Amino acid sequence: MKLSCIKHIPVSISLPCLFLLALCVHASPLPAQEMVARHSLSFPQRHNQYVHVTLRLPVNKVQTDLALPSWTPGSYMIRDYAANLERLQVTDGNGRILEVEKVAKNRWRASTQGIRELTVDYDIWAGKLNVSSSWVESGFSLLNGAGIFLYSDDSLGWPQEVVVNLPGSWSRVQTSLTALEENRRFTAKNYDELVDSPIVTGNAPEYRFQNDGQDYVLVNLGETGFWDSERSAKDVAAIVKTQQEFWAVNPFKRDYLFLNFLLESSGGLEHDHSTVMMGSRWAMRNKQDYIKWLALVSHEFFHAWNVRRMRPAALDKYDYDKEVYTRELWLAEGLSSYYDNLLLFRSGLIDVADYFELLAAEFRNYFTIPGREVRSAELASFDTWIKHYVPDANSVNSTVSYYRRGSLIGFVTDTAIRRETGSRASLDTVMREMYQQYGPDGPGQGSYPRGAFEEIVESVAGPQVRGMVEELLQTTIDPDIDQALDWYGLLLNRAPGRTAAELSGGPAPTGFGLSWESDNNLLVIEHVIKGGTAAEAGVLPGDELLAINGLRILPQSVDKQIASLLPEEQVELTLARNGQLLTLPVRAQHAIPEKFEIATKPKMSRQEKSHLEKWLGRNLRFGQ
Repeated sequence: MKLSCIKHIPVSISLPCLFLLALCVHASPLPAQEMVARHSLSFPQRHNQYVHVTLRLPVNKVQTDLALPSWTPGSYMIRDYAANLERLQVTDGNGRILEVEKVAKNRWRASTQGIRELTVDYDIWAGKLNVSSSWVESGFSLLNGAGIFLYSDDSLGWPQEVVVNLPGSWSRVQTSLTALEENRRFTAKNYDELVDSPIVTGNAPEYRFQNDGQDYVLVNLGETGFWDSERSAKDVAAIVKTQQEFWAVNPFKRDYLFLNFLLESSGGLEHDHSTVMMGSRWAMRNKQDYIKWLALVSHEFFHAWNVRRMRPAALDKYDYDKEVYTRELWLAEGLSSYYDNLLLFRSGLIDVADYFELLAAEFRNYFTIPGREVRSAELASFDTWIKHYVPDANSVNSTVSYYRRGSLIGFVTDTAIRRETGSRASLDTVMREMYQQYGPDGPGQGSYPRGAFEEIVESVAGPQVRGMVEELLQTTIDPDIDQALDWYGLLLNRAPGRTAAELSGGPAPTGFGLSWESDNNLLVIEHVIKGGTAAEAGVLPGDELLAINGLRILPQSVDKQIASLLPEEQVELTLARNGQLLTLPVRAQHAIPEKFEIATKPKMSRQEKSHLEKWLGRNLRFGQ
C-alpha cells in the first residue's frame, strides 16, 4: 500500500520522527476501492428462525464501534433490534478473536489498532412476522435490513455488498438491491439503500408486468387456490398506471417489487424500489377485504413519490440510534391516505358507492375519537414515537391518527383549492408542484422544509386557503367536511342506524360509550370514551362486565341486550375490578354510530355534478 505521507522522509530517522511515522501510518486512509462493507447471509438454523450474518469490514482506527439500528425508516417506533442479536464474534485478518465490549444497547466496541479488516460473525433471531421486522422459517425468509446488518460510523456512506447463500430447498432471492453474479450477490450504494431494500428468500412465485416501459414484479408469497394471482397482478397494474399518470414522473431506476405476504397478517411498509405488504389468502373471497388490500397497494405505491423521494427535511438523513422527529407526517402519511382510495377509484377498480363507503368510514373513524380534540395534525406527527405505534387503553381519548387527520385535511384542502380556482387547480396540482420543487431532481433535492406545502398552496389558491390549511395543521379545529361535501352535491349522515330506527318507529341503538373485547367468555372493557356515560360513571378500561341490573351478560348476547335499552335509561352495571366486585349506576346513551353514510342531494345541480366528476376523475351514473 502506498503511504504518500512518508515519501519524503530521509533515510536517517530520529526517535521522535519514528513516533510521528507510526502515527502517520496508523492514520493513513484506506484506498477508495477498499471502502466496501461486505455482508454474507446463510441459514444453517432456519428451522429455529435464525439467520447467520458475516460482515467483512475495513478499519483503520484504534477502536471501532459496530452498531445495529434501533428503528427502521417508515415505521416510527423504537424497536431495539439489537435484542435479537446473538453469538457475536469479531476476528482480525489472521483469524485472531478480538475482545469486544458492549457499550450501549445496540453498540459493540472492538480494539482495532493495527488491524486493517474485521470479520464479524453473528446470528439474528428472526421470529417477528410484520412489515418492520424479520422472519425466518423452513420455507422462506423476510429480512428487513435495519434488524439484520451491522454498520460502523465510517461504513454508513460506503458501498455495501450482500451475498445470499441459499439452502438447497430455496431457489429465489427477491429484493430491489442491484443484482450481480447469478442473482446471489447484490450491491447498494450505501447503508441507507441497503436498509431500504428488504430481502425475500424461498420459492415465492412472481408475476411481471410493464407500464410505459417500466418493469414491475408482484411477488405473492403464500398464495393458494383462494387467491387469484393473475387477477391481482392485473389490478395492481391498473393502480400503477393511474399513479404514474397522476405524478407524470417515473422515478425508478430498476424493477419495482410488490412483496405481498398472504399469511393472515396485515400492514405495509414503503421502500424506494419495493414495498412489503401483508394480507389474507381469503381476501379475494370478500369484496370489502379485497378492496382493503387494493387500497394498501395504492397507499404504499403512492409513497414511492410522497415520502421515499420527497420527504420532510428532518427525515433527509437518518439517525438509526434514536428518534427522528418531524411535524409533517400528516403530509407524508395523511395525504397518502387521502389519495390511496381516491386513486383506487380513478383506476376503475371500485365503483362510486364503494368509494363513498370508504370515505364515510374515514369520517366516522375520525369524528368518534375524542383524542382529535387533544392533538393537532402537527403534534400527532411529532408524537408518533410515543403515541401512534404504542397505543394504550386511553389512546382513543388522548391522540388522533395523523393518517386520518391528514386525510381529512387533504379532502377539505382539495375542495377549497377547486372552489377558489374555479376547478382550474386542485390538490393534485399542489402535489405535483411539490414534487417538481422537492423531489430528487428539484432544487430541494428530495426533501422539503417546514411550511413548504403551505407556500405552494398559497401560490396555487391564494392566502385565504393557506390560512385555512395552517389553522387545520396547528390547532385541533375539525376540518369542515360538510361544507366540502356540499360543493359536490353530497350529504353526510352521521347516524344512519338512528335514522333508520326513527323512520321505522323502532328504538334507536343504545350503548354506554365504551368498547370491549371477548376473551374466554369474559367481557373485558377495552376503551372508555371520554364524555360518554360510562366514563361519567367511573367505568375503567380493564373492568370485566358481569351483569346489567343483576342479570348475567354473556358475549353472545351482550350487543342485543345493551341495544335494547332506552336512551337515558338508568341501569346498574356489575363489574369485576382487580378481583373485587362493584356496582355502578350508568345511563344508557345513543350508541356510537357503527358507520356514517354519504349520499347525493335529492336535487343535485348540474354544476355540483360537474364538480363531483372533476374531483373523482370519472364520469358518473348514479345508482351504478
